[in-house]
Amino acid sequence: MEAAIRVGTLVFFLSQMVCAFPEMIRHHYVNCSACHVNTAGGGVLNAYGRTISYEVLSTWGSEKEARAFYTIDPEKVGTWLNVGGDVRGLQVHEETKMLKRGRYFWMQGNIDIAATLEKATAYLSVGQVNTESQSIRWISPRYSVAYQMTDEVSVRGGRYVPLFGINLPQHQFLIKQNLVIGPGTDRDAFDLQYNGEKFNLMLGYSKSLQQSAVRGEEKALHVQAQTTVQDSHKLGLSYWNGDADSYKKQMIGLHGVLGWSEKFYTLAEVDHIAKTAKSNSVETKSLYQLLKLGYELKKGFHLQMVEEWGRPDTSAGVENQSAGAGFIWYPRPHFEIEGLWSRRRTLGASNQSDSFEDFAYLLTHFYF
Repeated sequence: MEAAIRVGTLVFFLSQMVCAFPEMIRHHYVNCSACHVNTAGGGVLNAYGRTISYEVLSTWGSEKEARAFYTIDPEKVGTWLNVGGDVRGLQVHEETKMLKRGRYFWMQGNIDIAATLEKATAYLSVGQVNTESQSIRWISPRYSVAYQMTDEVSVRGGRYVPLFGINLPQHQFLIKQNLVIGPGTDRDAFDLQYNGEKFNLMLGYSKSLQQSAVRGEEKALHVQAQTTVQDSHKLGLSYWNGDADSYKKQMIGLHGVLGWSEKFYTLAEVDHIAKTAKSNSVETKSLYQLLKLGYELKKGFHLQMVEEWGRPDTSAGVENQSAGAGFIWYPRPHFEIEGLWSRRRTLGASNQSDSFEDFAYLLTHFYF
C-alpha cells in the first residue's frame, strides 16, 4: 500500500510539467525570456528558443525541423503568435525486499498558445490528463495575461504555479513534493517582475483552489530574488508566507544554478518550511535539499547524478535519503528522453526498516 502511494505521488507530481531548462545557463542564457514567451520560464518557446533547440540543445536537427508542429514558419507568421504543446509518458519501477512493481502512465497532453499585441501577451494552455483514468479533458488549467511595462519590468495575472526555487520540470524531487508547489497546484495569481542583466526580482500574491493539490484555499505572498555572476552562475533566494483555514506556513529557500563550463553544471537547492496548525498552534519545521550534477558527454546527451535529503520534522529522527544516476537525451528537436535510477531509504521511522529500495523511471517527452 505504501509503495502504491509513493508511485501515485510521483506520477501526480510529474504530470502536467512545464518544460524548463535552467542548466542552459552554462551557455550564458541567464534569463528564461531569451527562449520562452513567459519571462519566468517554461511553456511556449519563442522563435529564438526553437532555434536554440536544434543549434544547442539537441544532438541532431535542422531549422525547419524545430518549427512548431514541424510546419509553422515564424518568419511568415511573425513574432506575435507562438504555439506549441507537450505529450509526456512515464515508466516507473520500484523494488524492495517485499515488493517489485512497474507501471506506465500517460501524464501530459496539451496545446499552448501565446499571442502578443504590442506590450501585452496572452497565454492559454488547453488539455489536462487524468492520470488515474488515463483520459484527457479539454479544459484550460493554466492561463495568464502579461504586460511589459518597460524593458525590464512586467506584470502578470492569471492561473499558474508561482515561482519558488529552481524552475525544474522534475517535480518528483523532495523540494517540489513537500513544498506543494508544482503541477496540480495552479493558483489564481498576480506578480510583478523585474528582469535585468544581473538581477531578477519577483513579487507575487496567489490563492490556491479548493479542488487543487494544495487541498484547500491558501492565500500567499511570495518573493524571489536572483543575481547573476559572470554570466554563468545564478544564485537565488525565495520566500513564501501562506495563510489557509487550517494552517499558516512560511518557507525560505536558497538555490544556485551553476555553469562551470559549457559541459559541466550544478543545480542545488535547500528549503526550510515552518508550518503551524491553527487548531493547536503546534509548529512543524521541515528541511529539504537537492544536489544535481550534470555533464554533457556529447551534444544533446547528458549524464546526471542526483542526491536528495529531507527531514519532514526536524525535531524528530525521521530522515529521507536518496542518491542515483541517470541520463537526459535530446536526440532531435521536439524529443526528450530521461532516465534515472536511485537508491532510497527512510531512517528513523518506527514502522519501516532502514533498508534501501531501488527506484527508477524513464520519461519520454514530445514537445511540438
